Amino acid sequence: MTNEEKKSLPDQAKDAVIDVRNEVIVQSANLYLMVRKVLLTSLGSVALTADEAGEIFTKLVDRGELAEADAQKIINDLRIQSRRREEEAAKSRGEMARKANAALEDSVETILTRLNVPNKSEIEDLSRKISALNEKVSTLGNGSKPG
Repeated sequence: MTNEEKKSLPDQAKDAVIDVRNEVIVQSANLYLMVRKVLLTSLGSVALTADEAGEIFTKLVDRGELAEADAQKIINDLRIQSRRREEEAAKSRGEMARKANAALEDSVETILTRLNVPNKSEIEDLSRKISALNEKVSTLGNGSKPG
C-alpha cells in the first residue's frame, strides 16, 4: 500500500487544499509581475514620447522653423494629450487587472472542481443531511428503550 493510499480522506483533502493554495499563490505572483511590466511599459512609452516630442520642437525652434509661441502651444497640446493617454492607460490597466482577477478566480474554481473539493454550499448541505440522520438515529434509539 503506498503512502498516498494510507492517508485518510481528510488528510488527502488538506493536501489538495494546500496544493491549490500554493498554485494560486504562484499564479497570483505571475499575474502581478505581468501587470507590473505592462504598467511600467505604458508609463515608459508615455514619458519617452513626451521627451522626444519636446526635443524635436526645441530643435525646430532653435532653427527658426517654428515661432516660440507656436512651439509652446504644440508642446502644451502634447502634454495634454500625454495626460489623457496616461489616464486612458490607467483605465486600461484597471480593466486588465479586473479581467486578470476574474480569470484567476475562474482558474481557482476550475482547479477546485477538478480536485473534487466541495464548495461551501455542498458542505452545508452535507451537514444538514448528517444532522437529520443524527436526529433519526436518536429518535430510533429513544423509541426502542423500555419505558
